[in-house]
Amino acid sequence: MNFSEKVSVMLKTVGEPMTVSIQDVEHYVYAIVQPMRYKNKLYLERERNELGFKDSECFLYLGPAEADFAGVERYTHIKTADRSYNVSRADRIAIEGKTQYIWAVLTLRLKDGEYDEL
Repeated sequence: MNFSEKVSVMLKTVGEPMTVSIQDVEHYVYAIVQPMRYKNKLYLERERNELGFKDSECFLYLGPAEADFAGVERYTHIKTADRSYNVSRADRIAIEGKTQYIWAVLTLRLKDGEYDEL
């Protein structure tokens, strides 16, 4: 079993089903999304602005290479069973010149459905 097949098996085993919408094209994948926690617990603080509090918590995404949104982060959003996310940053992880999986930093969406109507 090569590395790409191992990544696929791992994502299907421990990942959860989600929809990755890249420029209005939906991909149904198994991926991992988990909160990024910091040792000094800065994630407990929220930023205050004129509209109220802004939650600045970030999430780590690990997903299959087939749903490649690196370079088009602004036009991508991800939906799980109970949450929706915007993509802040994404990158391809390659071994021997072949993309094996996608790594990304996500933030929670403020309004689902209306938010991407820019």
